[in-house]
Amino acid sequence: MTKKTFDIVKSKGFLFIASVVCCALVSSCTPSYPKETLAEAVKDVCKDEYSMEVDVTVRGTTMGLYYPMESLLDAGMGISEGAWDKISNLLLVASRIVLSTDADIKFYCVVTQDVKLPELQVVIIKYVEDVKRSMVRNISRSESFKRTLFSINLTPQAEKERSVEKAFNRLGVDDEIRQKVLDEFFRSPPTKLSDVGYWKGEFYLKDITLAEFLAEQMANRIKTDFRSDKDLSKKFKFINAESIYLPENDKGSFFVTYKIADQETDETQGDLLRDKMKEIIRIGNEVTYGYKFNDFDFLILEDQLENTRFTVSEDDLYNFHQEKPLMEDIVKVIGGQVSNTAL
Repeated sequence: MTKKTFDIVKSKGFLFIASVVCCALVSSCTPSYPKETLAEAVKDVCKDEYSMEVDVTVRGTTMGLYYPMESLLDAGMGISEGAWDKISNLLLVASRIVLSTDADIKFYCVVTQDVKLPELQVVIIKYVEDVKRSMVRNISRSESFKRTLFSINLTPQAEKERSVEKAFNRLGVDDEIRQKVLDEFFRSPPTKLSDVGYWKGEFYLKDITLAEFLAEQMANRIKTDFRSDKDLSKKFKFINAESIYLPENDKGSFFVTYKIADQETDETQGDLLRDKMKEIIRIGNEVTYGYKFNDFDFLILEDQLENTRFTVSEDDLYNFHQEKPLMEDIVKVIGGQVSNTAL
């Protein structure tokens, strides 16, 4: 995300929260938008108030809005200011309605694409409880921004179908069979958050869980911190980070993989490895403790450049913000040697 885009997001986000507060003050105890007509209500409000024709889908406790627009991106491949105005309107409508309905909506998702380039999409996901907390200033503006999942990516379903179509072309498969195979095997609801999107009239939305939302948030914060923090950017070059939640029996684990290279510094390799790992553990603590989420056993960190893996228990991660000593078994190293005192 460019600095210009970041500034626009923050300014639009502030106006968005202010508008939500005003809406909440005038709302009554009776739901303004009954769950039976939730999707139609969103469509009607978007059309009546902003002349925007949207597609709305509800999956479990997640509501999705899709809106195609012209001039989504500017010359620098960032979100244009005009597009941000429309996205802010969509977020405002979504928040107003989910805060005034009796439907059990925990997350809402806005997806938009340029009508000329639908293979590229913008996805924004918000947690309803975060919106409520920001309204009463229980969390800061900057923290509210960190808790919003924002991404610009290639439309996952478009990528999937393009690969399949190439195979069909080589095999000379006729159109009727193509569509049947695509419908039966390749056009199913997404199983992971990164596959959420919209393609050819279909909303590929999943019922988002808090655990997977937090996992994705960890990856986002790692990317943001290692790119924007001056001290970290001097020491390290961020390449990539991904995070998923792995459910196992009653509890699961967060599994974070990352590629963060060392920059040229005077520090020893051991110091850099320690600083990198401490920062990522701090981010894991920031997310889990911030949400009071302890429904997990471990935070597993895999440094793909160093070929090492570290396992942090739920107790150690939860107490990390208190700067308590980590237990002897906090670190499990595969493919390398790092002493416990390195932490």
